[in-house]
Amino acid sequence: MFIKLLFHSSSFRQAATVAFICLLISATSIVVCNYILDSIMKSHVRGMILENLNMQSLNTPLTNSRVLAQTLNCEGVSGNRKDHFTFLFDTSGNLLYGDKLNITDEQVDILKAKKDNPSSIISLKSDHLELLGLLVPLADGGMYFNAYNVLPMIQQTRIIPLMTGAGLFAIQLIILLLSLPFSLHNRNRVNHIIETLEQYAKGKHDVRVNYKNDGDEFDQLSQEINLVLGRTQKLMGEVRSITSHVAHELRTPLTRLQHKLIDISERVDDKEFSDLEQAINETEQIQILFRSIMRLSEVETGQVSHQKDKINAYEILHEVYEYYHPLAENHNIELQLHASKRHVFIADRILIFQAIANLLDNAIKYAPESKTISLSIDTTLGETVIKVADQGKGIPEESQQFVTQRFKRLSPKKDVFGHGLGLTLVNAIISLHNGELTLSNAYPGLIVCIKLKATGTFH
Repeated sequence: MFIKLLFHSSSFRQAATVAFICLLISATSIVVCNYILDSIMKSHVRGMILENLNMQSLNTPLTNSRVLAQTLNCEGVSGNRKDHFTFLFDTSGNLLYGDKLNITDEQVDILKAKKDNPSSIISLKSDHLELLGLLVPLADGGMYFNAYNVLPMIQQTRIIPLMTGAGLFAIQLIILLLSLPFSLHNRNRVNHIIETLEQYAKGKHDVRVNYKNDGDEFDQLSQEINLVLGRTQKLMGEVRSITSHVAHELRTPLTRLQHKLIDISERVDDKEFSDLEQAINETEQIQILFRSIMRLSEVETGQVSHQKDKINAYEILHEVYEYYHPLAENHNIELQLHASKRHVFIADRILIFQAIANLLDNAIKYAPESKTISLSIDTTLGETVIKVADQGKGIPEESQQFVTQRFKRLSPKKDVFGHGLGLTLVNAIISLHNGELTLSNAYPGLIVCIKLKATGTFH
């Protein structure tokens, strides 16, 4: 997992790319350096062979193999250096001079095949020798082969390209090691920005990206993000304030209008009374909407009075049960409670009651086919989890992320009365408690969970 996250870092990928290029350069340098050194070494050997050949031709003409063999046996030409070898063959290919152990029959056959050609440099390889020498055809049909064993030289010169490659490989490792802390640091900064944006998207609009103001691109990005988040929060606050203000200003004249309609309805006949009663109901619905908007604005802006207290889990569920039991009975729904009488959690009692009540009200309204609706409170991993589970149709997964938005309704208003603010208010209350609201389908039914941290802190 760590390696996967590390390779997702652009800076580390850049460093790894540079290191890979260094690796290719080191591999190429080993091949090229080895080729150049091999060429230089063989060129040097050719020079020594030609020098030896010139000296030999001055001492003894390279014409008669028998005479040349006697001269070589007397002078011992190849006795000065262990890597220098001289071989002399007669017209039949029999060895006249030289150690038979240092040349094989197959190599002798190679020399015989090339003796009719002009003098040339020939390389003969065996398990323990690599002879590089000059083959000189003699006038009487014999062969003179003067060679050096270049295998020790090759083994010594190969150390140079290997050391060069090892040095470049060490540079590659150093690049990777030096880039590792920078890559981790940049990755952590990106993760912090992502986490901040995720928290903001979840409703925690006071979060900001932390930065040290070093002037690099991440600090500039963090400043711009904070600026955008601040402006967005300000605009959202202004919209909520305007909404709340409009609702508050219209509430009073609507109340007056409703009272006047009630007074008029008491003095008219049945037909006009029915029309006035419908108008009164409409004004009541508008007032309910305005009260919901004002309540939601108070909760979202934190203006609602709230304080954390110890709440007995069973008692608050029982209060909600008593309040909605008559409505559930009208729909032939059995309410079930699951909570320990000893379990206590910390939250604002009024707000949590309203949140649970809204969830239960939604379950009864939108899942009337349920036979049972269960209310439960449990503790898991240091969190208090409040669940409301029905047996209805549930909510499509692609729609679950939208149901907490204002005025978002999945059912037509003519089927179920409401304004689409219930889950929005619940989500605002949970955000005020630094908690989390989750929805999941149970097939059948929907499970809505409120997760509150054990500390029960507010923001």
